[in-house]
Amino acid sequence: MSPAKIFDQPVVSVEYFPPKGLSAERSLMTGAHALRRFEPAYQTVTFGAGGSAIEGSFDWSVSLQNLNEVPTATHIALCHFNRESLFEFAENLWEQGIHRLVVLRGDAGGQLAGFDSVADAIAGLKKLHPFDVSVAAYPEVHPLAESRDVDIANLIAKQDAGANRAITQYFFNNEDFYRFRDEAEKKGFRRDIVPGVIPITNFERIIEFSAKCGASIPDHFHPLFEAAGDDRAKHTDVARKLIEEQVRDLAQNGVLALHIYTLNRVDLTADAIRAFNGEFDTNVAAFRPALVG
Repeated sequence: MSPAKIFDQPVVSVEYFPPKGLSAERSLMTGAHALRRFEPAYQTVTFGAGGSAIEGSFDWSVSLQNLNEVPTATHIALCHFNRESLFEFAENLWEQGIHRLVVLRGDAGGQLAGFDSVADAIAGLKKLHPFDVSVAAYPEVHPLAESRDVDIANLIAKQDAGANRAITQYFFNNEDFYRFRDEAEKKGFRRDIVPGVIPITNFERIIEFSAKCGASIPDHFHPLFEAAGDDRAKHTDVARKLIEEQVRDLAQNGVLALHIYTLNRVDLTADAIRAFNGEFDTNVAAFRPALVG
């Protein structure tokens, strides 16, 4: 294993979004506390849309870290900042004990906080403090990228600027991830590439969002959810089966780190973690080759 890669045993990280409304706030706090028992390596809080999300992301990052003592990472969507406000925001996070960032461009075509690239912004943040920085990667190519080669070149530039790992956009076909991971490593990416997975809590919404972010939906998903109809329990059963199958396959193919976009659904997230960890618990010997070399 390359010295730049740090995962030598199975780890899971989880991502939440800032809730809206008292009920959603209580649900998030209860859920995050419940997921603590799985000992996630870290938890992240994403931005919502619009500049007002800056305060929400900061407040919830601090609240969650104080709630369950799981290391917390805050998303930095560069499109929301100029250079001065970016460093002020990062400094405030550091003072609150939040030393992990997920640094992203944010809105396509938006400003980059006065920097020429995401990589340049990462280098600036690393000079401010030795943040642990995760960046985005795209197994099916960023929708606005000129090509796969350009996409991977940008990823390597972020590595050279100090990124500690890449977390992928969610995907449903694991073969897309395996091809991307192998190609990126072949071209010089030496950090961990952590697959991001998502439970399908609402199939219609996931179709709409996937069209925007370039994540393809396997054909066989459609009849499964159509058969569930308006029965929410059956819908959840389908979602559970699909994400459990996906993470088991990832584990069986040597993946040691998993990032779950929870959509604040603790039940499906817990099921995915159990399925992922269970592969290692029940068949440890099969994974020894993935832990070395």
